[in-house]
Amino acid sequence: MFKDLRGFIKELEEKGDVARISEPIESGHEVFTILWELSYREKSPMVIFENVKNYDIPILANVFGKMNRFSLAARFPEGESYKYYRNEFIERLTNKNKWLKPVTVASGPVKDVVLIGDEVNLYDLPVMQWHEHDGGPYITWPMEVTNIGKYGVNLGTYRMMIHDRNTTGLMCSIFQDIGAHLKKAKNLGQDALPCSVVIGADPALYLASVTKMPLMDSEYEFAAAIRGMPMELVKCETNDLLVPADAEIVLEGEISTTEVKEEGPFGEFMGYHEESMLLNTFKVNCISRRKDAYYMMTIEGPELGDAENVTSTSHNANFAVAARERIIGYKDSWLPGAGRAHMAIVSIKKGLPGWGKMAIYQSFAVPYVATMVNVVIVVDEDIDPSNNEQVLWALATRVDAAKDIIITPYMGAYALNPAASKREKKYSRTGVTDFSMVAKLGIDATLKTPEEGRERPAARILKPKKELHEMVLKKWKKYGLS
Repeated sequence: MFKDLRGFIKELEEKGDVARISEPIESGHEVFTILWELSYREKSPMVIFENVKNYDIPILANVFGKMNRFSLAARFPEGESYKYYRNEFIERLTNKNKWLKPVTVASGPVKDVVLIGDEVNLYDLPVMQWHEHDGGPYITWPMEVTNIGKYGVNLGTYRMMIHDRNTTGLMCSIFQDIGAHLKKAKNLGQDALPCSVVIGADPALYLASVTKMPLMDSEYEFAAAIRGMPMELVKCETNDLLVPADAEIVLEGEISTTEVKEEGPFGEFMGYHEESMLLNTFKVNCISRRKDAYYMMTIEGPELGDAENVTSTSHNANFAVAARERIIGYKDSWLPGAGRAHMAIVSIKKGLPGWGKMAIYQSFAVPYVATMVNVVIVVDEDIDPSNNEQVLWALATRVDAAKDIIITPYMGAYALNPAASKREKKYSRTGVTDFSMVAKLGIDATLKTPEEGRERPAARILKPKKELHEMVLKKWKKYGLS
């Protein structure tokens, strides 16, 4: 089994699932368009752009573009359903007995080339403006590592736009762990928070980096549980943070707690270009990399594309774990891919009249919903939340719009929420970053009873008698039906 990104690439090449493009690539717009088209094609291999104009570092992209590559990255069996992968992910996430502490080593391939101070030039990396409406060149698959006091180490994925040869913006949202780290540093009177950015590493680490976990939980330990072996880490050159020894590229620096700069817009995972934002600046003091490094990137937008394949499973796992602890009668849940993390569907076993409405309010209290989700749909346990046809059936036949829809007042939400009608842009209000204001919609799509105000008899679902159904299944082959 592979132990790093290079091993992952090798295994995929043996499967014929890697395309090496030697044709000269003229611009980031060309890269974006190729990846966009691949996202809609049945054959969509990992891509290595070997001949990028003005750069000597190849671009690695579409790493997770198909679910077979996600399953390989997670060390899951191929060909299973999204729900199967969600459940397997939950088992790894919640069974901390299988988490493994990282091992610190003296050095590794990421130290092949070390550039410090005036040697640093971000423009030497093939970081380009990927779309004509982007505000500048964006690092799209970074994993930022920070560590502060009781909050411990955090490794997450947050967008970065290059401002100049050694400065980027860094999205430190108050709804993300990095925002909590930065706010803690500011409260402690620090001018900056040390940060190192990993670009290209074992794909298991990417799965961990997009997973919401309690502040003190370690993404390195969770990634080890995914890949079945400890992460090997090495100390950075200009700060005390630890990064994967076999990473492709690492940027070492610090996030300013006081300096902000406008960046954006950027084509985000919701499928829209969001407006520009004031974001904290990240000053790069050192670049270390492999001598033959790959620059790993992704694009946003296509339904269930590269980045969406990584985030959808972890987001579904996060939501399911939190929802089953908070929603009474919880049976199952799903965040449909087309909802881009902004819609949640919850199935429940109703015990009392009005339970569907109660489940909506309990759903609103789940942290993930509170910051991200705009629409919550509650259905009965006979509806599979991951089955769009069944959910639409429930919406069309079990909802009385006058009685079964709840609209909340405006509340603070993730800054990039595309449905939000307004955004608070005063930086001083949060101490970290902007946030949106949006109302949430709850739909009770459960069957209603007379006790819930239904004046007609309760609806009776059309289905065969259980005993007869079981008898027919036992006799299936005798009927001559394969």
